[in-house]
Amino acid sequence: MTPSEMTKEITRLVEEYGNDVLRIATVILKSKELAEDVFQETFLRVVRSYSGYRGESSEKTWIISIAVNICRDYMRSAWKKRVVVTDDFLTYSSDDVDTEEMLEKRSERQALINAIMKLPDKYREIIHLHYYQDMGINDIAKVLKIPGGTVKSRLFKARALLHDMIGGEAHG
Repeated sequence: MTPSEMTKEITRLVEEYGNDVLRIATVILKSKELAEDVFQETFLRVVRSYSGYRGESSEKTWIISIAVNICRDYMRSAWKKRVVVTDDFLTYSSDDVDTEEMLEKRSERQALINAIMKLPDKYREIIHLHYYQDMGINDIAKVLKIPGGTVKSRLFKARALLHDMIGGEAHG
């Protein structure tokens, strides 16, 4: 691949998967600043290892796996910080709704986000990958390098914990 073709390909990957990398990194690390560092490091590693990508999993799964591994490295390092995550860590589309309904939905969404952020790491990762990245059990298993049965049991446990934290029914 020529340098020009590689630049175009990396640009495409960043445009297609960049927001996903930022979201998962923010959820895992609970820091927008660290998530931005992970974003940069992820795509640097993608550039370095692109020729070694064998297509055994989807591009998204491959790139998210790289991001999750970098996040885990950050969490093991001295750079780990605990910060308050606000509503802006996920991108939502705004519908035409009246102010009262919008405030109610925002309040419910914030309660859910707060509950998700209180989950232990192993459950928070699963919830984010499944619901916010639309990944299936097998792709999550590949990303996290755990058996599919473990993904299913953690997803079930995470839903139960969320149900206990915010009440109502845990949907799935």
